[in-house]
Amino acid sequence: MLVRYLDAWTATVLRSQRGGTYVECGGFAADAWRVFGEFADRLADHRLEAVLVGRESPGEAPAGLVVRTVADLGEVDVAGPMLAHLSGAWPPSLVRGRAHEVLLTADPGADHRERLRAAGLGCAVAVDLVADDGTARTLVFATADSRHLATFKTELWAVDEFAGIRYRDPHDAERTLVDISLTPQLLPLRRALLAELDRRGPRTVAELQRFALLETIYRAEDAVGALSAAVAAGQAAREPEKGRLGSRTVLSVS
Repeated sequence: MLVRYLDAWTATVLRSQRGGTYVECGGFAADAWRVFGEFADRLADHRLEAVLVGRESPGEAPAGLVVRTVADLGEVDVAGPMLAHLSGAWPPSLVRGRAHEVLLTADPGADHRERLRAAGLGCAVAVDLVADDGTARTLVFATADSRHLATFKTELWAVDEFAGIRYRDPHDAERTLVDISLTPQLLPLRRALLAELDRRGPRTVAELQRFALLETIYRAEDAVGALSAAVAAGQAAREPEKGRLGSRTVLSVS
């Protein structure tokens, strides 16, 4: 996931005059170098910096990439666009900034989304990565831009389905394991959407798509399939009663 999203992020920041900064706190600098190397023809004309926390460069960095090392995260101060790959503790001051984004790996249980949202990154998703033996790690992505969250989720569901893991929404009471697929199982999403309708009353498809994007592991477009299944099962009513589910169609619990 880091490599997939870093590729999309790098393409975006290199289209901007502001450039960007990548902060690496784990052992994935070599993977980042590989991604940045794909943009070698553009690095010389754009500012792209990599900050390695607590470790040296794993090898020669791509030409044009500015590399610096620091002892700990407290020394990192980034004013412009930033993507930080974090693990463990992190200072809230690091992630504050509209153009700052975070990819965090952690033990399951803690709701890191709320801490990141409190720091200003209001669009966040947490997903448990569950191996065949039941061991799990939680991956959290946070940004201030819902479009970037949508991009991340596109990459999330495009990961190799034979990677040996399945996904689980930490907020799914049924703790359903979902196979990775471009057309994933939508039952957990259907439950979440019906629960949202039960809590808040009738909502448009557009509002429920927004909920799916911000509050579940699913993409906004997945909401239409889940809602169609709920209507077909008699769990939800729609207005108007006929036609396709458009953005203004209103859904309610039956």
